[in-house]
Amino acid sequence: MNIIQFLEACLHNGWHALEHALKDTVLIIPFMFLAYMLIGALERGGGRFMIRAVVGAGKVGPFIGGVLGLTPSCGFSAAASNLYGAGILTAGTLISVYLSTSDEMLAVMISNQAPISMILKILLAKVLSAVAAGFLLDFIIRTYYKLKYPEEYAEKDYENDGEISEEDLEACDCGCGDSFCAAEGNLFVSALVRTLRVFVFILLLSVVINIALEFFDIADALRSLSDIPVVGSLVAGLIGLIPNCAVSVAVTELFLEGFIGAPFMLTALMAGAGSGLLILFRANDNFKENLLVCAEVYGFSVIFGTIFGHILF
Repeated sequence: MNIIQFLEACLHNGWHALEHALKDTVLIIPFMFLAYMLIGALERGGGRFMIRAVVGAGKVGPFIGGVLGLTPSCGFSAAASNLYGAGILTAGTLISVYLSTSDEMLAVMISNQAPISMILKILLAKVLSAVAAGFLLDFIIRTYYKLKYPEEYAEKDYENDGEISEEDLEACDCGCGDSFCAAEGNLFVSALVRTLRVFVFILLLSVVINIALEFFDIADALRSLSDIPVVGSLVAGLIGLIPNCAVSVAVTELFLEGFIGAPFMLTALMAGAGSGLLILFRANDNFKENLLVCAEVYGFSVIFGTIFGHILF
């Protein structure tokens, strides 16, 4: 095959890939728009309630953070980062919010009309992992300081009184950096823009996958990688740490298409804390501590993603 024939084949396959991708994705637009309208209403109505609830949770912070983190809000993990940077949240509560946050996963699942049982299994795995990791981390930290600094620990009040000033509340509002976040502005416009943005990404991803399938056995390659014990989860955790909603969209789509397995998908989604990790480095001046938080998110994601991926699916 000469260069001209190769280019003709690429154009031919590219056109067919675009046609197939449009057929597969254009029908999800109404469902995705309705999903984002619902998500936007939740973000707008529950943002401050969620912040106050997690601040006043005290020792049960990891449980409250893990449960509320499931709420499909793009800014809750960012708000939790600001609260942690201000010394209001414990590390365990922060980790529980990060692990339960799903970014765009729920909207993509709903728009693709994924089985309710599948969605519930994913949410269950995330909340159980988040709560377990949060309580374990807080226990380890408390035990460490209690043994190493017994006098200081006895004098220090580790319980938050549940009060947060209006200024602090304003500072913690979302902070996700998304100009079309539904927390502010027009709900309809926000839902429309987010729908089109995710639709375009899914369309491009579908085109790339369809073209790749014409030249390579990408399906078997991805399945083989995701099925390798431990190695697949280690790679998935690194991918999930990339602070971009495109990652959660891609991982969810690849899982729904059958290209990756449940452990790979769960690990990547647990590690994906939305914009939370980016905000953490801005809100907290302790760089080493921030790196440790990233390592904790990665480690817990790999462990729990692998475990629940095999147990529930």
